[in-house]
Amino acid sequence: MMLRKARAALTAHVGGNPSATQRALIDHATMLTLHLHMLDEKALRAAGVMTEHDSRTYLAWNNSLTRTLRELGLKGAPEKVPSLADIMARPSSPIAAE
Repeated sequence: MMLRKARAALTAHVGGNPSATQRALIDHATMLTLHLHMLDEKALRAAGVMTEHDSRTYLAWNNSLTRTLRELGLKGAPEKVPSLADIMARPSSPIAAE
């Protein structure tokens, strides 16, 4: 469930139709997010304590996720401007009523 939500959010972030490269980055970011979540859960079960190995792993994965998200772009895809055909097809369009 979490993976699907993360993948859907990142896909929407890049405009809904990712290129092959963007899909690879999205898959990578999604898996890193899952691994970080699992380490978060492990730390919570251990009363907030992480082993030194887990801490280094967490920081490495977090840095990798940050770089991956930066490659996808910090700004989302620009909002799609409707075409004239889209506008005319709207039921509220005065042109569609004619």
